[in-house]
Parts: sequence; C-alpha cells; structure tokens
Amino acid sequence: MQLHCILKRFARGLSNAARYPLMFSAGRRWNRAGCLAIAVAVLASACGEDGTSQQSAQESGAGPGSAWDVVEAGGEVRWLPVLATRDLAVGVKRIAFSLDGLQPNEPAPTIRVSLYALDADRERPRSVQYARFIPYDPGVGIVAHGHANSSVSDRALPVGRGVYVAPIQLDAAGLWGMLLEMSSGEAEEEARVRFSVRERPSSPRVGERAPSIDSRTRSQVESLQELTSDPDPEPGLYAISIAEALEQGRPLLLAFATPAFCHSRTCAPVLNTVKTVWREFSDRINGIHIEVFENPDNPQRLVESEAFVAWRLPSEPWVFVIDADGVIRYAFEGAVTEAELRSAVEWVVQDSG
Repeated sequence: MQLHCILKRFARGLSNAARYPLMFSAGRRWNRAGCLAIAVAVLASACGEDGTSQQSAQESGAGPGSAWDVVEAGGEVRWLPVLATRDLAVGVKRIAFSLDGLQPNEPAPTIRVSLYALDADRERPRSVQYARFIPYDPGVGIVAHGHANSSVSDRALPVGRGVYVAPIQLDAAGLWGMLLEMSSGEAEEEARVRFSVRERPSSPRVGERAPSIDSRTRSQVESLQELTSDPDPEPGLYAISIAEALEQGRPLLLAFATPAFCHSRTCAPVLNTVKTVWREFSDRINGIHIEVFENPDNPQRLVESEAFVAWRLPSEPWVFVIDADGVIRYAFEGAVTEAELRSAVEWVVQDSG
C-alpha cells in the first residue's frame, strides 16, 4: 500500500478539521501540528478507498498552477485556519472556522472572507464579508471520558481561542473555497480553504418538519444528572419530550449539547445562552435540552442518545428554533451568541402569535 494511502487511513482518526484541504501563503515556517494536518489533508485527497489515485486536478477543474491547488507551502505560517462546520449542503449556512496558533494574549485578527464556487468560477468571489469572532470561555473545561462504542469519536478538538462565523449562500453542490485575508497590527496572512458541499445536509433542514421522538424527561429519572452533563441544569428544559412539545402547537427552542464532554468547548456556553433566552420567553415557547449521550452519569462508557442519533447530527452543539407548526425556522451549528438566538426566537414567537 502506498504511503499516502496509509496516511489517509491514519487521518480518519484525527479531528475532522484535518480532513479539509487547506492552502496557505508562503513566507513563514510551519509548526509541527500544522505540517501534519496539511500533509494528511493533501495526501488523503490523493487516493481512493482502494488505494487508487482519484481524478486528476485537471479533470476536477483545478487547472495547473491554480491558486486553489492543494499545495504544501514552505516557510512560516502564523495562523492555521481549521474549518469547524461539518454539515455543509446547498442553502444558506453559517460557516465557522478557528485559528490554530492564535496565542492567549494575542488580539484576534480581523478576517475578510471571500467565497468562491470553485466548479464555476475560480477568479470572481460570490461574496465578500468580514467574519465575526466569538471567543471561547477560558473557564470551560472537559471531563475525561470514554465511549462504549469504539467507532464513536469526539467530533471536534479545541483549537484556538474562539471561532469565527460568517453567513454564506451555497447555491450548488460541489467544490467551494474561502479566501481568508487575516490581519492584526502589522501582521498579514492569506489562507485558502477548500470544502465540499452536498445537495442535502445530514441534519434536518430549515423549512422541514422537526423529527418527532419520545426523548427522555425528568419524570422518567431519579436525578437530572441522568439526563444532562450540565453542572447547573435548568429543570424546565427536561419537562417534556420532543414529541410532546411538537404536539402542543407552541414554538420550541431545542438544543443538542454535551457540556461536560464537548471537545470544541462550545457546548456549555451555547447551553447557557439557550437557558438565558428560554427563560425570557418561557411563557410563549417550549424549551428542551437533549444531552448528546444517553448516560452522562457514566463518563467511562458513553452511549449516544436516541434523540441525537434520530436527528442525524454530525457534530455538537446544535440549536434549533421551531415554529408552532413544527417547522424548523432556524438552525445553528456550533457557537451562537445570545443576540443571534434571541433575535431568532423573537421572530418565530412573533410569527406564531
């Protein structure tokens, strides 16, 4: 078996971020983690499951010498972008990425994002905008844990000090790319990130009816610790099941998150945001938190929860705002701010009133 195909198999055990082909400006030295991530990403894209070479760059639309070719640049790279969004499909999407190499006391750089539909036009961007930086809570940690099913792995690794988000419109399946122009003081760098877009997402889409499932409630357990890894749970978020909430004809604020076991460190802050917003609107909207794992009180043998599996979520956390007719109106993958979530809930409550 060729070395690059062996490395591909090794790449499956790494974080999802390492599977995306990334390209960087030259002129700075790679750090060891960056070299590994890029080398794996480049080599993984070069072979198929059976070890054979995939279609050439020319056949896939990447002409020789194209700036979007996957290349390993020499020199130093100060900031290493890592794509955080997993479920990329046709439609409007809130894409997120973080920066490896961003130091604890270093100001977060300003990043301008230019979006390209690479199968259609590699020269002219579809949109240009500035990404917003959402910092991680430095006090959020993660509990050591294991999985009963060895095929289940943690979906994200804590990279950088926060996440950048930007809304994008993906109007076709295929190969897309982002040119990231990063600047902080006198430091400037560029990076190109390629990613594939599917026709349909894995998760339920905005505009679709929310899947109904009899998720567990507080009436079925002796302690909330059986339902959540949140150290300070809001009892009201475990009062009814998803199926019961959808039958009541009220809007629903639904969160899938695992506060204690979330490697991206965004689950706990997102769930706190959900609790804050739900308390403001609890007289007009139902609220539910679904723990990603069925048995959070047994961290050595975690099993994914039935509701999480039924909703086909490839990552965590997720937050959905569902209207009174049971239709998903907003979906947030990863970090979401209190202002964003409050605005979404206000719109749905108003439309459902």
